[in-house]
Amino acid sequence: MSPEARQEQILKAGISAFAERGLANATHADIAERIGVSIPTVFHYFPNTESLQQAVLQKIHRYFVDEMITVHLKTEGPAYDRIESLLLSFQEQIDQNSEYVTIWLEWSGFTRGRVWQFYLAFYKEATAGLRKMLLQGQVDRSVSSKINASDASRIIMGMAHTITHMRFSGSAKRTVQGTVHSLAMSYLAPNN
Repeated sequence: MSPEARQEQILKAGISAFAERGLANATHADIAERIGVSIPTVFHYFPNTESLQQAVLQKIHRYFVDEMITVHLKTEGPAYDRIESLLLSFQEQIDQNSEYVTIWLEWSGFTRGRVWQFYLAFYKEATAGLRKMLLQGQVDRSVSSKINASDASRIIMGMAHTITHMRFSGSAKRTVQGTVHSLAMSYLAPNN
């Protein structure tokens, strides 16, 4: 296996281990066991837990920004529809990519230290993308001119937490869809 492929294999196992055991609890030994390599092999690619955490969090950061927010930012259509679609896509990630969502939820709960600083960088980039989408909507009149785009971007991020909590606590997809639609239509869409 090439060094690049091995590093990617370790990173994927790290995502799985952090999702299962937690950001503060997963170890190099957990990862080595998952992929059948020696513990020193994992240390060769990630010399400490912090470097492994950083790589995992960076991968999740890039995924949510590049594959979700940026995709919806570039999509045509009313901004309130794009935001509703984005939030419903996030709901789908709970089923399709639950490890990423689990780590993201735990990551967002850190309130100090290096892991929190990584989250703040993600949060800043994510809310900037959402704000841009909202401002586009205010220009094309698909988002109410009465809302503050910065505040609304933070509310949308909070809605991602709400969606996760709803689904993890057993709410049906249809219930979540109704909640998301209510937010989009009552808060974001312009009053006609």
